[in-house]
Amino acid sequence: MNVREYYLRVQNAIHTAPHVLRSDIRFEEIDTHECYVRGVLTLIGDHEPHVAEYVITEPILARPKYRYHLQDAQGTLIVRWDNAPHHPKISTFPDHRHRKSDVVEPSPSINLDEVLDQILQFI
Repeated sequence: MNVREYYLRVQNAIHTAPHVLRSDIRFEEIDTHECYVRGVLTLIGDHEPHVAEYVITEPILARPKYRYHLQDAQGTLIVRWDNAPHHPKISTFPDHRHRKSDVVEPSPSINLDEVLDQILQFI
C-alpha cells in the first residue's frame, strides 16, 4: 500500500463514522511510503479529536508516532492515546492512554478507526 491509498482509508473511516460532523485533516506526503496525517474533527456535542500520525506503509504498515487527543467543547482533555516513550513502566510501552484525571493507562497500539469507535464511550 502507498501513502495515498492509506490516506483514502483514513478519509473513508472519517466519512463513515456517524458521529463526525466536520473534518479538517491534512495529508503531507514525504514519499511513496511515508507521510504525516494531521488535523481536527468535530463530533456531535462539539467534541474534538485531534489527530497526528507519522505513517510508514512499506514493508509493513506502521505508525512510529501517533497521537489521538479528544477534548470537549471547552478544550478540556477527555482522553489521549499516544506512543511517546515517556511512560516506560506501562505494560504496553510505548503505547498508552491518558485520562483527564492525569491517569496513564496501558493501551495497545491503536489507529484512527479504533479511536473513532472508542470515542463513542466518551461522548
